[in-house]
Amino acid sequence: MNSGTTAEEVEQPELQELELEDRPADLTEHLEELRTRIVRSLFAIFVGWVVGYLLFPVVYHLISLPLAEPLRKVEGRTVFLHFADPFFLRLKLSFVVGLILAAPYVTYQIWAFVAPGLTRSERRVVKMFLPFSALLFVMGVVLGYLFLPAAIRWFLSYLADYGNATLLQNPLSYVLLAVKILLAFGLCFQLPIVLIILAKLGLVSSKRLMTYWRHAVVLIFAVAAVVTPTNDPLSLMVMALPMIFLYFFTVGVVKRMESIAAKREQANR
Repeated sequence: MNSGTTAEEVEQPELQELELEDRPADLTEHLEELRTRIVRSLFAIFVGWVVGYLLFPVVYHLISLPLAEPLRKVEGRTVFLHFADPFFLRLKLSFVVGLILAAPYVTYQIWAFVAPGLTRSERRVVKMFLPFSALLFVMGVVLGYLFLPAAIRWFLSYLADYGNATLLQNPLSYVLLAVKILLAFGLCFQLPIVLIILAKLGLVSSKRLMTYWRHAVVLIFAVAAVVTPTNDPLSLMVMALPMIFLYFFTVGVVKRMESIAAKREQANR
């Protein structure tokens, strides 16, 4: 060894080796935590699935109510087309119920994994608007549920064009369509939360939202046309009009938030 080598130079490679050894350990810990949270989430979904399986008679009764009256007026009836359909109907619907029941716990697991990588302001924004997100989702689902009978009557109005034709409705296809409509309404009602979070992060402003309101309206109609499972004009209007109202309402909320922030900044000077 060179006699001119200092102790600091000798220790530096050892420190670098220790740092390189720590990095894989950190990555391993993150992957282990991710695996644990995924397993917990899947277990929660499974438990919710079992509960949904037990609650199937009640849930199916609620979902079939919008169909009952319109179907009775056209003297139609529900008919299973395959001997396995009753089982798969119960299995699929109970799985959807399980996802809904497990959603709060799964959301917490996602939040617990992502939160350490966010800044304090980002965590505050998410915590502030997460409850409102759940409320808007429920509002969208309720609106979709109230809309179902009108949509069914609109479709059944075309039955008269076929003379003495009788409707034999497969419950499995109806339930899957109803669930898609409810989920579409619930997800589309998340628009205010998305816009407010973007405004909180400084990515959009009320002025910019108002400047491009025409583009937003066209985009809303396009999204409504894509996510509406039935693709009929009535469904399109019922979904798009509330979203347009929520858009302009959110612009007002963002403008109010900007005014409060400006007054607070002026007071701190």
